[in-house]
Amino acid sequence: MQRALSSGVSGMLNHQLVLDVTANNLANVNTPGFKSSRVSFSTALVQTQFAGSAPGSSIGGQNPRQAGLGMEATSIDLDMRQGAIQTTGRNLDLAVQGEGFFEVTDGTISRFTRVGNFGFDSLDNLVDQGTGFKMIGNTYNLRPNPDGSQSITAVGVPLQIDRSEAFPPKQTEAVTFQGNLSSQTKALRGFSLQSTFALINTVTGKVATEDTKLSDLSLLDPSITAGAAGTTLPIYVYGTTPQGVAYGASFDIHPWDVPTSSNGQIGSLGELITNLNSALTQGNNRFGTVRLDNGNILASGVGDGDGFSMFIGEQNPFPSTGAIAGLTNAGGVVYTGTPATGVATHTVTAPEAGLLDPAFVVPAVDYSGQPGAVLRISLRLNGAERGTITIPAANYSASTAAQRTFQLTNFPHVDAGDVVSFDLSGNLNLGAGNPLTYSTTSIIDSSNLNMTADLDANGFADMFEEGSSTDANAWVYQNQTNTTFNWYRARMVPETVASSIEVYDAQGGKHTVDTRFFRAGTRTDPITGARINNWDMIVGTRPGEGTIVNDVVAGVEFDQNGRFTGGLGTSTHGTTFNDTLYVGNPSAGSVQIDWNTTGPTDPATIRMNFGAANSVNGLTGFGGTSTAAAVVQDGYADGKLDTISVSAEGDITGLYTNGVSRKLAQLQLATFRNPGGLTISGSNLFSASVNSGTATRRFAGEGAGFITAGALEGGNVDIATEFTRIITAQRGFQVNARVIQTTDSILEELANLIR
Repeated sequence: MQRALSSGVSGMLNHQLVLDVTANNLANVNTPGFKSSRVSFSTALVQTQFAGSAPGSSIGGQNPRQAGLGMEATSIDLDMRQGAIQTTGRNLDLAVQGEGFFEVTDGTISRFTRVGNFGFDSLDNLVDQGTGFKMIGNTYNLRPNPDGSQSITAVGVPLQIDRSEAFPPKQTEAVTFQGNLSSQTKALRGFSLQSTFALINTVTGKVATEDTKLSDLSLLDPSITAGAAGTTLPIYVYGTTPQGVAYGASFDIHPWDVPTSSNGQIGSLGELITNLNSALTQGNNRFGTVRLDNGNILASGVGDGDGFSMFIGEQNPFPSTGAIAGLTNAGGVVYTGTPATGVATHTVTAPEAGLLDPAFVVPAVDYSGQPGAVLRISLRLNGAERGTITIPAANYSASTAAQRTFQLTNFPHVDAGDVVSFDLSGNLNLGAGNPLTYSTTSIIDSSNLNMTADLDANGFADMFEEGSSTDANAWVYQNQTNTTFNWYRARMVPETVASSIEVYDAQGGKHTVDTRFFRAGTRTDPITGARINNWDMIVGTRPGEGTIVNDVVAGVEFDQNGRFTGGLGTSTHGTTFNDTLYVGNPSAGSVQIDWNTTGPTDPATIRMNFGAANSVNGLTGFGGTSTAAAVVQDGYADGKLDTISVSAEGDITGLYTNGVSRKLAQLQLATFRNPGGLTISGSNLFSASVNSGTATRRFAGEGAGFITAGALEGGNVDIATEFTRIITAQRGFQVNARVIQTTDSILEELANLIR
């Protein structure tokens, strides 16, 4: 009878254990991350009465006879199945989808949890809010690598994120461009031209007007020291007429004079505009006009054709000359009294072809007694007037009498066979013994030192012909061309592609950078024969923001398929730009600016990123509309941490008030060979046991599950299953209780046998 009692007791006790486990499961039905348990049973030890026998020749075998001693609980198993993901909306509530546990520590030992109920304490530690245990993870270096990635600085450490620390500013180091530069754009020639940048009055910060002093123009090199009033500066202008014929001109400006109404606005921008108009006039033949519009110099061709071009600078582009014997007086008397016409006539020969530069020398005589008297000298080309020189007597008073030379402002071009003549008229009387002498030179086409040269004698200047040794585009950037004023910043082009972008200095100050692209020409690849388009870019800043040190990127090339070749720093004529001979450092692929806020000790160098070589992922050179623009820059101002987010891979990312986002830390997930072997530590925590295996830290999504922010994992308790277990446990308890009752009745009957 004792065996029956023992079996009944074991049944009652172990079914009670089922009720205990089930009650605990149901109690935690709403506990986040709770993993339910179940009880597994097995039979207890048995008593063997007969071990059984094998079959013999006469009788068969017999089975063993064994009496059980009840049952026992063999295990209480954790159900590690995924619980339902429940959205909370709180960004530091984290749920694991898949395998893995968050790791936390009390400073001594690690614990593991599926419940990502995290937050910050007063010291900015990331902690489990239920226990205060610190979260374990990796930390990132806030400064990104050159490729934009961030390096991990510490692995498996308690996470502390300083939410009050200011994010330091970053100076702009690169500007990225995208869009198209149309291959249909005219290169340096057109019917009308415009300056690449508007001229700014540096005193007022507004666009310049014709009354603006030349010395106040933004074109003035900031390193130049002001000179004395009355100082003149020779300016040279050359190019082609709308019909493609070369022209050249020279005049003086007065950069240090103060313009007034009494001096005819000498020293003003208006003086420059007036002289430019004179440079585009040959006698009664005007082939171009210049005007100022909202600070921009606009030049338009006059007449048919769209071959108009204009280059301005301070370097003499006409160094090679040759005397024309038929238009030279070797010291003889040409004019002494009554005006004569047809002083000289000459038919130009081939070696004399080029720009005509006649010089008339007036003797040092006082002509003040002839008020209003003038001498007019007309240069005629094939009978048409192409230039005049007017000599007034008023310029020669007793106190100022001196020998003077008069020349044309504009040098007309003559070809072999052209007939050149000088005609004189007027009422100026030089007097006996005071000869007017002259000499005429030709800025000859056959010299490669002449920027308007026509070396192949085809009647057109070589400056736009491929393979020519004359490179007008390079001349614009030469140091000597821009000695006093940065004329290249006002160079005249048919069309610019403009854009602007905000960049940052080393202190986080915001500035606007303006860019201007213009097509510089086309060349033929000597190996493939492909046509390659060439563009230049000039950069500008707004008034008062800073001083540009290097501002040119030249030779941006596109192949015949419109792909950026990666080539920089070479003109279509093969000139290689360098910082020694050319302003703006055109071949560097970057610009330098001294911001007023940071000074010149550390100029800001900004790399211009036009895309990968032989690709269309940046700028392109297709035939469509020009859309090129600066779209991205890598600088930013200082900022404060605004919001925090957690990615599916466990990266904790901070978004700062300056718009910058950075990875702050990385959460890893711990996995175990046998997660069911973990020890429950309470407070939704588990501890490693000898049978769980050691924790292996893994990246979320790589050997572990993913992390969902703004959610918690719910418990995996199945209420229907638990209720079924309650019913079966109750029935098991009841029947085992009946066994004990029945056994007790039998024992009572047995005890009554002796009465």
